Amino acid sequence: MFKITSHPILEIPKDNVTSFKFNGIEIKGQKDFTIAAALHQSGYPVHSHSIEGRNRSLACGIGKCGACEMLVDGVVRRICITKVNGVKEVSEIPKNFLAEKKISNQTDTKIYKTQVLIVGAGPAGLAVREQLNKLGINNLVVDSNDKIGGQFLMQTHQFFFFEQEQRFGGMRGFDIAKTLAGEDHEGIFLNSSVWDILEGKRVGMKNIETGEIFYIDSEHFVVATGAVPFMPVFKNDDMPGVYTAAVFQKMMNSELTLLGKKVLTVGAGNIGYLTSYQAMQAGAKVVAILEAMPKEGGFPVQANRIRRLSIPIMTSTILLEAIPNDDNTGIKGAIIADCENFKPIPGTERLIEDIDIINVCTGLIPDNNLLMKGNELFGKSCHGVGDAVRIGEGTSAVLRGKQCAYEIAMANNVRVDYDEYLRVSKEYIDSQQHPFRVLEEPFAPDKERMEKRSFVQIDCLYGFACNPCQFACKYGAITKSSTSTVPKIDFDKCIGCMDCVTRCPGLAIFGFNTKKKQVFLPFEYEVKEGIDVVLVDNNGKRLGMGNIEAIKKNANKTNFARINITSLISEDIDMLKIRGFLVPENVPEEIHTRKAEEDVAKSFVCHCEDITVEDLLKVIGDRKTITVDELKHTTRIAMGDCRGKRCVPRAKQILRSYGVEVTEDATPRGPLSTQLTMGELRKEAHENILSRTFIAYNHTVIKVNSLIAGGGIAGSSLYRYMAEAGMKPLLINSERGASWRNIAGGRPAFSNPELADIAKHNHEMFIELNKVSKIDYFPTRYVNLAHDEASYKGLEAAMGWSDAYMVSPKDFQKEISPYFNKENKNYIAAQITNDCWQATPGKAIDLLRNIGTNAGGEILESAKLVELYKTGNEYHALVLTKENQYIDYVTEIFINALGFNSSAFASKLGIETGLFPVKHQAFITKRMPLLGKNGDGLDMVIDRRHYKGFSAVYGQQLRETGQIIGCASPAFDAQESKSNRKVNSVEFMGIASEVFSDWIPELKNISFQAVWSGYYTEPRYIVDPELGLFTGLRGHGFMLSQYLAKLYVDKLQGRPVPEYFDKLKLKGEGIAETALK
Repeated sequence: MFKITSHPILEIPKDNVTSFKFNGIEIKGQKDFTIAAALHQSGYPVHSHSIEGRNRSLACGIGKCGACEMLVDGVVRRICITKVNGVKEVSEIPKNFLAEKKISNQTDTKIYKTQVLIVGAGPAGLAVREQLNKLGINNLVVDSNDKIGGQFLMQTHQFFFFEQEQRFGGMRGFDIAKTLAGEDHEGIFLNSSVWDILEGKRVGMKNIETGEIFYIDSEHFVVATGAVPFMPVFKNDDMPGVYTAAVFQKMMNSELTLLGKKVLTVGAGNIGYLTSYQAMQAGAKVVAILEAMPKEGGFPVQANRIRRLSIPIMTSTILLEAIPNDDNTGIKGAIIADCENFKPIPGTERLIEDIDIINVCTGLIPDNNLLMKGNELFGKSCHGVGDAVRIGEGTSAVLRGKQCAYEIAMANNVRVDYDEYLRVSKEYIDSQQHPFRVLEEPFAPDKERMEKRSFVQIDCLYGFACNPCQFACKYGAITKSSTSTVPKIDFDKCIGCMDCVTRCPGLAIFGFNTKKKQVFLPFEYEVKEGIDVVLVDNNGKRLGMGNIEAIKKNANKTNFARINITSLISEDIDMLKIRGFLVPENVPEEIHTRKAEEDVAKSFVCHCEDITVEDLLKVIGDRKTITVDELKHTTRIAMGDCRGKRCVPRAKQILRSYGVEVTEDATPRGPLSTQLTMGELRKEAHENILSRTFIAYNHTVIKVNSLIAGGGIAGSSLYRYMAEAGMKPLLINSERGASWRNIAGGRPAFSNPELADIAKHNHEMFIELNKVSKIDYFPTRYVNLAHDEASYKGLEAAMGWSDAYMVSPKDFQKEISPYFNKENKNYIAAQITNDCWQATPGKAIDLLRNIGTNAGGEILESAKLVELYKTGNEYHALVLTKENQYIDYVTEIFINALGFNSSAFASKLGIETGLFPVKHQAFITKRMPLLGKNGDGLDMVIDRRHYKGFSAVYGQQLRETGQIIGCASPAFDAQESKSNRKVNSVEFMGIASEVFSDWIPELKNISFQAVWSGYYTEPRYIVDPELGLFTGLRGHGFMLSQYLAKLYVDKLQGRPVPEYFDKLKLKGEGIAETALK
């Protein structure tokens, strides 16, 4: 464990030291660096102990697992992400720890509003942000790190990017991180971690630096949380000295802390190659790279860069055990073995000694817990990007981010350049491909051109997503047409300037001057001019000797050496095979191993709970498959801080070797399992409810005289009468609710005289409306079918306040329809009510709105109310417009006419209505002749039997078109409460078909035109001007709303209203049907 004091790529900051106490010992650390760095540099790698007392150290290095939690000034903190700044004391958390430090409650909680919340400020998340900003869609970004850039922050290498215009290609990861968000960082919340996704699309956040709890509400949820490292199971795999690549790389490149100088890397893929190369740059020696597969993985150019350093790569070799040092604070060796299909071959076990760190680079796993949970709450408005979905390169992350932004825009009806969307999508798909071989040998000039002047070769034989070399040549000598091609060189244009040699992220461009016997080789480590070097090919094989004549240093820290070839080991050696050089004293030694001794160490699968392989096998018994939940609840695996993200994949891998398949996934959890305390959310009993501040970036504040939320028949009727009263209302509406979905009928026949009075006046208003403009008003009748004595008596009672009469079945063809089925024996009578009506709902609502607008009102359509609160006498209604702009409307008169959604917003004002939505389903047929009495349309016919899960089936024929329009009500409201109104059930289709064709057999041959659903708001009417409520109309809005709206405005204006009006208040006794719903 060493502090890095010089580096060929990284800037080493000047000392700015602070100190803290650890177990009574003074520890010095560099300010703005982590506690973990300070402890390791001081020789203290042990941060905690397992349940069984094993020494433990860092596990993920990026604050996602909790393995490094310690007491920092009396508070539990994750030291891999907690800075030393201001810290006084650090200690291990005692086994029987109970926090003594009191957490003060917040007096104000901020709730941010945005269209899109992006979790993760890495390349994918910030690419989403950049494109959304261009499209004018507001968004917020949160990240638990203190800097933007994600994994790029700890990447020192140049990145592969395929781009139309050069931007990131060839830049180093930490430099890309600085540019990802542009100059304007507004709307990016750092040090902020999601602790859960809550109901109502609300995301719980915590600032892990200040401890502040806040929330973000959004319409879309983008998960760009990256990945976590996968650690295979082997003995002693969590002891100090065994680290994942994420830990090794972060500590080395971000914290300038080298965790060991004699490195054994496990995994010959891109991560293994990169971290091994970076370890060499930081001053470590890489002893070997192990790979369990028969062949290496990763990009060939990455592998070549390692081979040129002559680092041994041992394929078909598996790591079995880390050998601890004498005091178990580190390691001193490792037991390895030959393997086949990831299983060790008995008798091949051997010991590698003289190592002090194992760098485990066995792949990454998408950190997708939030994505899985987000899918449950946001549905199709949840989006995954970058490594959170699929592990890939930087190009893929950026392209997927752009693609995601376009998809969000299209979902929000924002116009996009669709051709550009297709181009980005194609490039994203192409970027996913693994490199495939295009050439056997690199392009080379002919002999005449070779002798003429210097030239370059590009040893890039595989097609993949990278093209910085194309932009490197100002003479246009290098071209690359797509991600599936390799770069081509026009040797007539190439002048041999060597500018491109240092611009290849894979260090795969080499210069030659055959006449002078010179090679121009790229390198990224400390070398001096004038020294003799060993010349090697791509496999590290010695080809000859050379002398570094000159070194050209570049701003990007990739330099090249002009080397004179002094000798080749054979005359047959082609100098164009030279690819690298080694300083003689740095040539790796041959690996020496000896036979391993048998060991009794256990293999722990779950480090949080100390669950061994044997523990799992004991529970599994003879089973060949077992679910994650079964394992979890019988062994406690996945119940620790990592939430199963680390141990479940480990369990799946190790148990597969025992012939056991682990199925399904663990329940997704929030990522801050132990960093959110009860005290931080608890409200003291004697305190008032926390005040809440709602924040929407770039919003406008507008004061209005009055505001109506909800533009159905209720809200639109209010709009008319308030405008006519000079109240200048603003009506906001976002979708078509029940009023637009109803089946267009109205009746005065109620078994309650007060409701009958309201309905009668409401009917008169429809007649007057039709005189102003045609709304397809027609007088009709309601036909209520009595199926037993109880229903007969109820219908009889309802006749007391309406013009109605009863008929017997023998007169059904005369009074209802000449087509009525004589063989139908389901009914004993029918009540026929006159003075009913039908009208086209959309036309009626549109006319009410036009009258209101002409009287001075204003309508904001496709505008969604997203938040509501009250300060003093003023209401604040935060609205998201169709232009995707937030407006904070301030008014002293606010009316909630939101129908099925009214209860949610009433509760924001501390008003509990008890209302809930109940789905009712409807249909309409194709056009047909009129089927009713005397050649008129079929009147509204209602069957009130509780039958096959429904309490009523009813419908009528539209006079204007001849179509039958019908509906069915559920037998029990609870079974359809909050059901998805955008889908219909086969049960509804079946009962509608049965009942209607039983009435009129000829309907069996009539096709459905459409089916749909809408919500009734149950269980009572609430019309309360004092509380600003006009809702809960129970499917009777078309029959009652206009007159109730007039009374509502009369009440606001201080004019007299009927005594029964006050019964409709929230605290009133209510008005309800006494016999019929």
